[in-house]
Amino acid sequence: MNGRFIVFEGNDGAGKSTQIAMAEKYLKNKGIRVLTTREPGGTEVGYRIRKLLLDPEYKMDGLTEAFLLAADRNEHVRNVIIPALKEGYVVLSDRYILSSIVYQGMVRGVGIDKILKLNMVFEEMIKPDLYIVLTLHPKYSLERLTKGNKKDRLDSENLDFHLSVYKSFKEASQNKPNIVNIEALGTEEQVFEKVKTHLDSCLDLR
Repeated sequence: MNGRFIVFEGNDGAGKSTQIAMAEKYLKNKGIRVLTTREPGGTEVGYRIRKLLLDPEYKMDGLTEAFLLAADRNEHVRNVIIPALKEGYVVLSDRYILSSIVYQGMVRGVGIDKILKLNMVFEEMIKPDLYIVLTLHPKYSLERLTKGNKKDRLDSENLDFHLSVYKSFKEASQNKPNIVNIEALGTEEQVFEKVKTHLDSCLDLR
């Protein structure tokens, strides 16, 4: 595969969507073909799974979430990511396996080993060239969430949940060669300057 696979991760409210949009514009301005996608929801099947996962009316345990996300990921990897990489695109994805490790494996208590086994088939097909993990302490990130639209099932979780997600992303990012952690304090432009440094390095744009 000639393309590159770059994943943006992080706790809710850390600014992933904004930074992905800025990254897409930056790379396209350099003449690079870019495909931006997300998990869950990057396919029609995934869109329906996303609605179920985020619906505040439904309650489910971590293992149920993990299986639904794996089903979404199967559709996403086979029908979106791999075809785009074969055509030479830089694929920017809003979330991938690291989110399952953090949310279901660590925070929901399913266990990292179980999540890794469930997702082994995807790791064998394709691994991200780079994970950019944006983290922002819940005392700041929750302010952003409350200013947005109607809260989904994850946004509505209590402070302890959001704090655990924040800490778990930082822990999961340590000492991994293809994972960089950026604390997303400052303006959008200031954060993107840090993001851009890692994009340039991964894509040999310097």
